[in-house]
Amino acid sequence: MEMESPVRVLFVIDQFSSPYAGTEGQLLQLISNLPADRFVPELLVLRSSDYVNEGNIPCKVHVLGSSKLFSMKTWLALFQFARRQKQAGTALCHVFFNDSSVLCPPVFGLVGIPTLISRRDMGYWYTRKYLWVLRRTAGFVRGVVANSEAVKRITVQKEGFSDADVSVIYNGYPEGDEELHPLTGEERQRYVETLGLPKSGRFVVLVANLRDIKRIGDAISALARLNQTLPDTHLVLIGAGDQKPYRRLAEAAGIAGQVHFLGARSDVKNILRVMDVGLLCSESEGYSNAIVEYMQARLPVVASDVGGNSEAVEHGVTGFLFPMGDVDQMAEQLATVLNGESRAVASMGEAGYKRAGHRHALHTMIEAHCALYDRLLSGSDYSRSELGVR
Repeated sequence: MEMESPVRVLFVIDQFSSPYAGTEGQLLQLISNLPADRFVPELLVLRSSDYVNEGNIPCKVHVLGSSKLFSMKTWLALFQFARRQKQAGTALCHVFFNDSSVLCPPVFGLVGIPTLISRRDMGYWYTRKYLWVLRRTAGFVRGVVANSEAVKRITVQKEGFSDADVSVIYNGYPEGDEELHPLTGEERQRYVETLGLPKSGRFVVLVANLRDIKRIGDAISALARLNQTLPDTHLVLIGAGDQKPYRRLAEAAGIAGQVHFLGARSDVKNILRVMDVGLLCSESEGYSNAIVEYMQARLPVVASDVGGNSEAVEHGVTGFLFPMGDVDQMAEQLATVLNGESRAVASMGEAGYKRAGHRHALHTMIEAHCALYDRLLSGSDYSRSELGVR
């Protein structure tokens, strides 16, 4: 049964720094695309940011101004805010990120606002203290959204929820104004030159912020191995972070000229049109936005077999999976794609494109959330099959 409309939904996140980060990007899509005749979104951030201050978020935004998890000031400020939200008619609180997941369920539960939490990674941030608190606040949580079956499993295992408590809703992505096909020939050469890349070559792209968990060093080591047989291969890194240690690693391997740092970019979709294969070698992933972007661009994918990567990549069909940290196997799989017969490689890319379009349509993600909100607010039990989520 659908709730009377519109329903006020408050989204809460620790901090919203960039629309290009995975969680923030999905939250922004959700806020921007909820049907206005059914839901009125607002956003609470514990800590402000330049992006928030610039007024880029298309709904009313509140800043709590206190974010220390074990500070009474934070809990009191949140309780006072929650009471005002209840008086204003807020019907549901949907929480993202770690500290908010601890703070919000008991506080909003006390004022009578049910809380839904999201889990989008494999719990790399779990500590004994966090888990102790999370297990005790879980009783105030009305439901959990995970963005992959792998994330669901770790959430159930670590935080004490039942299978029925957790719904899987995969990430959703908008369709572009036009279908972007790979660029070829002179058009490709001209575009790669604008990126500071050589006119010709084989390009392996890795879209990830430069953090230890992404194991960028493994990608550089794999390129060094590839250089022995495919010396025209280049690694293109797209993402924010400290480049210095990776530049030093590339220099030490003698391939500094073949590792290109493009930094954080807003034109990733266009860049992917001139790449040959998408790579992800992380040690932990909930469900990778980068892999979906690769598939949308019709790129074969080579990825570490961690977290939700095996749900995204069908081994041998849309790409290849390798054991995390196995640089030799990563290099072999990249060589298989880069040396592959063009028709077979194109078929991998096309299979990934169709898979992404089927599973990750934005309207599918939005409607699954709407159905879940309706079920929670109706006060009745729900099943994931009825909600259209997997």
